[in-house]
Amino acid sequence: MKKLLRTLGLVSLVFAATSWLAERIFYGGLDENGVLQESMNLPLSVFLGVVGGVCLLLSLVVRSNR
Repeated sequence: MKKLLRTLGLVSLVFAATSWLAERIFYGGLDENGVLQESMNLPLSVFLGVVGGVCLLLSLVVRSNR
């Protein structure tokens, strides 16, 4: 269980970083009409970052199976 939580946490954090990077590269600015361009990548990166952080914290707390 501990290894699964750690792996899930790391994968979630990698996906969060990728989503945040896509948001910074492709969106997040103003277009020529002054309208803010925003996508679902920013909320997705925050959600995945929180899930990844919680999974990593849980992996530190949970006892390993023996």
